[in-house]
Amino acid sequence: MTPPRPHTGRPAGDDVAMPALSQRLEMLLVLRWLEAGADDRAEVSVSPSQVAEEMGLGPERSDLLRLMTALGELEERGVVRVSWPGGGGEMLVELSDDLRRDAQSLFRG
Repeated sequence: MTPPRPHTGRPAGDDVAMPALSQRLEMLLVLRWLEAGADDRAEVSVSPSQVAEEMGLGPERSDLLRLMTALGELEERGVVRVSWPGGGGEMLVELSDDLRRDAQSLFRG
């Protein structure tokens, strides 16, 4: 019998879904950068609500918080750096050099 998991304060299943969500977010950001021409600055300007919709999340606050948590996880890992140049709405996501190189070697040959 599997022992019960400790209570994390999050709804059941979120502890499993979050790594998958951050990985999906990482791929979406890379794809957006590649679609925009894969410039050397490795920056992507995106709307959190649009990204949430593209990832199959709803417009509810809890879904946007899940997205922002996944984004924070990517920042903590050093995969991206996020800024809010306009004070809200669109966020500017800069991909790390390692992520940029990996993406270019995989998708640009």
